[in-house]
Amino acid sequence: MRPVLVVDNLSPFTPDIVACLGRLGISHERLEYSQVSPADLARYDRVILSGRRKNDPVINAANSKIIKSCHDTGQPLLGICYGSEIIALTLGGSLKKMARHVQGPITIQPRKNPLTDGKSQITVYESHGYCVARIPPGFEPLASSQDCQYEMFAHKSKKIFGTQFHPEKSGADGMDIISNFVRV
Repeated sequence: MRPVLVVDNLSPFTPDIVACLGRLGISHERLEYSQVSPADLARYDRVILSGRRKNDPVINAANSKIIKSCHDTGQPLLGICYGSEIIALTLGGSLKKMARHVQGPITIQPRKNPLTDGKSQITVYESHGYCVARIPPGFEPLASSQDCQYEMFAHKSKKIFGTQFHPEKSGADGMDIISNFVRV
C-alpha cells in the first residue's frame, strides 16, 4: 500500500492527524499545501486535508486543485473541518457563518456509514466558526448536530468524506474514523 498523504493547511491539529496515523501503524507523509501538486497525488493511496487557522485564498486554491483531482480520479479523500468546508465549496456546496464559535466535545448520531462502524452515537471534538450549509450535488449527509446540519457527509459513489469535527482530537471514536477511512 502506498502512503497516505496528509495535506498540512497550517492547522495546529495537523500533528495530531500524523500522530493518529503513526499510532495506527499507517504509512504516511505530511506535506504543506504549497508542496502538493495534483500530478504528485498518484504517489499516495489516500489524501487527508487538515483544518486551517485562517482564510487564505492561496490555501483555498491549492486544496481545490487537490479535491478536483481526487474527485476526477476516484482517489479516496477525507476533509477535516476546513477540509470538509473546501470540499463542499469546490464541488458546488456552500458555507455559513455560525452564530457562535463552537469548541469542545459533542455527541452526534451518525447514519450508517463506513467510517463509524455502524455506531449509533459517537463523541467528537469541534473547533470552528463556519459550517457547511449545503452539500454538493452527488453527496449525502451522514451526521448532524444542533449546531451543524452536516457534521459528516460523503459522496454517494466516490470515496470522498467530510467531517466538520476533528477526528484527530476525538479519542477512540476519532481513531476509528481515521482507521476506517484508510481501509475503505
